[in-house]
Amino acid sequence: MARQCCVKPIAKIIKVGNFEAGITGLEVAFENVYILGIKNEEKIKEELLRLIKEFGNYISRGTENDYKDALYREYQKYIAKKQTNRK
Repeated sequence: MARQCCVKPIAKIIKVGNFEAGITGLEVAFENVYILGIKNEEKIKEELLRLIKEFGNYISRGTENDYKDALYREYQKYIAKKQTNRK
C-alpha cells in the first residue's frame, strides 16, 4: 500500500470576470478571514487576494479587481453556508 506523505491542497473553480479559474486554498483563505473578523468589504477583498496569492495562485495585475470581486462573492456564499449550518 502506497503511503501519502502530504495532503494535497484542494482547488476550487470559480467564475472570475469572464473566465473560470482554479483556486488552491480557497476554503482555508475563507476560514482565515472569517477568524480575523474583518467587516470592511474592501479589507476582506484585499486579505482574500493576499492569501490566495500566498498559497501559490498566480493573479496578474490586470485581473486583480475581477479576482477581488469573485473572491468576495464566494466568501459571502461561504459565510451564508456557515451561518445556516449553525442553526
